[in-house]
Amino acid sequence: MHYKHYKQKKIQLTEAELQSHPLLRELTKNDVVNLKVNQCISELPIDVIQMSLDLHPLPVTLDTNDDCYLTLAPSGVLERFKAHPLSKKLFLKVYIYPADAVDHVLRVTLLYNCALTLYLKNALGANIQQRHACFKAHGIHAPKKTILANLANTSPSTFR
Repeated sequence: MHYKHYKQKKIQLTEAELQSHPLLRELTKNDVVNLKVNQCISELPIDVIQMSLDLHPLPVTLDTNDDCYLTLAPSGVLERFKAHPLSKKLFLKVYIYPADAVDHVLRVTLLYNCALTLYLKNALGANIQQRHACFKAHGIHAPKKTILANLANTSPSTFR
């Protein structure tokens, strides 16, 4: 089956009525997540956060009562940005899938996408280090490594 037929919508972050889909909760109940409170989120410029949200649209389906969206993927990006002092100015991009696509979307978001991300993850620290150096070499402002490390929930030495 192909599920190209989803609707795109942009909604104000503070007005987004979101709940985890019951099957998402069940499939991720044994996940191990160790995020620390992110001190630097409030220091990030609003345009950086908005662009980051735009790069991570959230797959959802409509609740049967149509009073909220049921999320079909965990979103650490979204959860972390809700804490920004200017969150009322932020917008969330959602992809609204039909109810018959839920199993497929969950399979893609929870298994296929995680496997692809894991494959790419091994080189991310080295890539950030090299990219940071290239930004400096080209005279382009780059954030401090401590800010990037805080966002990554790691230490700045990861980028050395």
